[in-house]
Parts: sequence; structure tokens; C-alpha cells
Amino acid sequence: MNLHELAPVMGSTHVNKRKGRGTGTGNGKTAGRGHKGQKARSGGKLRIGFEGGQMPLARRIPKRGFNNIFAEPLTAVNVAVLDKFEDGAVVDAAALIEKGILHDCKYGLKVLGNGSVSKKVTVKAAAFSESAKEKIEKAGGKAEVVYVCTTLRNAWKIPELRKKILFTLFVLMIYRLGACVPVPYVNVSELATYFSQQLSGTVLGLYNAMSGSAFSQATVFAIGIQPYINASIIIELLTNAIPALERLAKEGGEEGRKKIQRITRYTTVGLALLMGFAYYVMLKNYNLLNETGFLAGLVIVMTFMAGASFLMWMGEQIDQFGIGNGISMILFAGIVSRIPSLVSTLVSSLASGAIKWYTAILLVIGMLLIVVFIVFITNSERRVPVQYAKRVVGRKMYGGQSTFLPIKVNMSGVLPIIFAQSIATLPATIVAFTGTGSSSFWTWMNTYIFDTKSAFYIVCYFLLIIAFSYFYATIQFNPIEIANNLKKNGGFIPGFRPGKPTSDFILKVINKITLFGALYLAIVAILPIIVGIVIKNSSLAIGGTSVIIVVGVALETVKSLEAQMLMRHYKGFLE
Repeated sequence: MNLHELAPVMGSTHVNKRKGRGTGTGNGKTAGRGHKGQKARSGGKLRIGFEGGQMPLARRIPKRGFNNIFAEPLTAVNVAVLDKFEDGAVVDAAALIEKGILHDCKYGLKVLGNGSVSKKVTVKAAAFSESAKEKIEKAGGKAEVVYVCTTLRNAWKIPELRKKILFTLFVLMIYRLGACVPVPYVNVSELATYFSQQLSGTVLGLYNAMSGSAFSQATVFAIGIQPYINASIIIELLTNAIPALERLAKEGGEEGRKKIQRITRYTTVGLALLMGFAYYVMLKNYNLLNETGFLAGLVIVMTFMAGASFLMWMGEQIDQFGIGNGISMILFAGIVSRIPSLVSTLVSSLASGAIKWYTAILLVIGMLLIVVFIVFITNSERRVPVQYAKRVVGRKMYGGQSTFLPIKVNMSGVLPIIFAQSIATLPATIVAFTGTGSSSFWTWMNTYIFDTKSAFYIVCYFLLIIAFSYFYATIQFNPIEIANNLKKNGGFIPGFRPGKPTSDFILKVINKITLFGALYLAIVAILPIIVGIVIKNSSLAIGGTSVIIVVGVALETVKSLEAQMLMRHYKGFLE
């Protein structure tokens, strides 16, 4: 017997569970699982939740909470730079920018303690480290924490921006003065009573909210900026429908833009004349005029038209000499002017016991949450990566950089809500103007169909907002044109061939984003209506349209200020 023929005693060795290659395994020459990899050994099953060997999800979650998406990063400097100033100087962000130490300071200044300081200076910043504060005070200086809005404060220190801000405020003051001057020959008190009882739930209620309650008081600016908004929308839609206007917009350049703007102005005057005449007819039919002669009617209609035209001119002046978009600023001023009356209504409701104190607290918290939600969605965008191919021209190489195509989540703004509300309240407007019989059928229709607090109205309003969101996104974004422009400039989306595959991908992305944006608009628009039904006081429910306009205009104005400040502090190739 040879040594290799001896067999171990039963139970003295374990069965070899390794499955390898070759005949030594007893499974044939190539029947094993291999000798490497996560399934090479017996029992090598993947557990539930295994993510392919990357860092597990439980370890990827931040240990100290999530990042704040609304955080404003402070610009940091060390105390060593303070020695560049003279004794007794006041050092803030503007002084550091003037010295060339900082490039810009958007959100505020933070002073750190690296280095030493020997000058006695007064430092104004949003935050100080403990060591920095100790070193400044040890040198005889002062460390003052500034909590005011840095953007507005820095803009006010620039003379040119200060003039623009003052001009904008002056124009808005004129607008609010005109919104308090009533048109002659109109019984304003009876009109306000009739409006609050009959017309608040119609499309005229939307006009009244946009004009800052000037519509319900028949003031000089009663029609407000609505004719200009309607004219702009009509011309924009006709630009996509009429080839001559489309060529003028795309190929006309600056001269074509001026012609389209001139057409918009003439359309605004025509719509203002039509709306003024319709308003006069309504006042006359409901006996709300002190005089009904031809001269009185002519004065009323021409005053309404002149007020709307003057507002259009003031908006253009803000565009040219002020801050932000002029039409948006006028809308913003009209909506914000209603806040004091809403607050007084809330206080009176609390005093009378119509609303409990905890309900009022929940209302305020809900409004703040809606504002935060709107800010988050307004700043959200889907960035589609775009890669540009390299090309050689002479001895230079161009292209090759990576960028992205930004697609806003709420690309249509507040227009779908305005369109949907105008159509959804059209039956209630017709009923308010024409009146209905006292039969049980019309009573049921007014209660369950035409009423703005009925379930049928809320469902129709919801569906119309979604439909108009897709309609406006289709008009505003043309995937085929975007794909062709990328192809002409040598750009492509990684993973998709230029041409039809790129346009199909962009269309798919737009459809998904539009659905989310439409649901966001519908929720913001319907939530105040539901809150008004629950608390049984619809006057306290701030319209979603108004909140979106106010927040959007505020964000755009701040961005405009920051852009102009950055432009004035930018150090280009000339320095």
C-alpha cells in the first residue's frame, strides 16, 4: 500500500466547500464557479439591500443632518488683512472690495482669526470667529455684527444703484396714489358693496387682486396692467402662429424687437379701450353711476384707457431707469398693498371669535411654508449635460468644453393659473352679469357647479391648470429647434445621437418636468381655496396666484441687484 492511497478517518476532516477550476474539484474540468468574484464560493448569495460594493446607503446619510438648500455662504477673510487699513477706519465688505482684497460679497462677511492685527479699526461683519474677535478687541478695535440685508445695503452704497432704487420707489408711489383716485360720476360705496357681495368669486375678483383693490373702487388705475399682460400673451401666441411675426422676432434683430413692442403697445391701447367700455356698461346696467349721459360715459371710458396706458408707460420707464421688470414691479406693489387689509381682517376675526387663536397660528405657519415651497421650486431646474466636440481652426483648438441645458421646473410661471382661473370662473361671471331664475335647477347649479367653493369647480380648476401648463410648455420650448441648434454648434447630449434622438430625449425630459411643475401650480392654487372652506372664511385665504407673483418678483429683483453689483465690482482684463 502506498502513502497516497491512505484515506483519512471518517470525521477527521471537513468537506472542502470551495468550488474551483480543474479536475481536482471532482466536478469536471470546467464545471466550477471560478476562483474569483463574489459568487466563487459556496453560499455566496447577495443579501437584500446589497448595492454592488459601493458605500452603503446607511453610511452615505449625513451624520449631522442634511445640507441646508437655503444656506447663504459667507465670504471669509482673515484678520491679517486689517493691517492694510489706517487706525480708526471702518472696515466692511464694501471697503474690502474697494481695496481689492475681495472680489465680491453676496451674502455677508465672516472674519477668521488667522494672522495678527495691530491696527485699531472697527470691523462690521455678519460673523466673527472667537479668535478673530479677541484679536481685534485686543488691538483696541471693535467687532460689530451686522444683521441687515447685505444685498440691499451694499446696493444702497453705490450711487447709480441708489438712484435706480429711488426711481423705482417713486414710480410705485405714483401708482399707489393713482389707485386711490376714483373716476368721476361713479358711486364708489355702492360699487364696493356690490363687488363684495356678487363679483368676488368671478374673474373680476382676479382683476381686483392684481390691481390692489383698485378695480372694486373704480379708480383711475382700475383696469391696471391687465391690458398689457393680455396683449403680450396674444402677441406671443401670434408670433408662433403667424410666419411673418415669427420671422420678425427671429431674424429682425433689434429693429424687429422694436416693431413687435410697438404692436404690443397698440394692442394694449385697444384692449384698454374695450375693457374700459365693458366696465362702463356694467356700471350703467347696475345703476352705479351718478350720471348716465354721453359725456359722462366718454370721460369714464377714456379715463380707464388713459390709466392703463400710463401704467404701461411707467412699467417701461422702470425697465429702462429702475430695478427689475417694470410690469412685475407694478403687479407686486398692487398685491402687497392688500396685505394690511388682510391682516386687519385676521385680527378682527380673532377679536370676534370667528377664528380661534390656534387656527390663526396654523394659518401663518402654512403661509410661511407655502412661501418656502415656492422659493424652492422657483429656483429648481433640471440640468441636461451638453458636450461640445473639439474642432481645430488654424493653429487653435475650439470647443471641447462641457456645459448644461437648464430647464426650469416651473417654466410657465403663473400664466397657467391665470388662464385656468379665467375660464373656470367664466360661468360664475356670466351668472353674475345676466342673473338666473329662481327655479330649483338654477339654485342647484349655482350651489354645486358655478360656486368657486364647490368640488366641481376645484376639480375643473385643477385639470385646467395641468392642461394649460402643458400648452404653455409646448409653445415656449421647441425640442426640435434646440436639437438643431446643438447640432449646428457641434454640441450633443452624452448617450444620444444628434438629431431626432436628442429631440426625443429633450421632449421626454420636458414632459416629466412639466407634470411636476403643473402639480406644484395646482397645489399652490387650490390649497388656499380648501383652507377657506375649512375655516369658513374665504377672505383670509391668500390666492396662490398672488403668492407666486410676489415671491417670484422678489427673487428676480434680488438677482437683478446682485448682477448689477457684480458687474460694477468685476475686475476684468483692463486691470
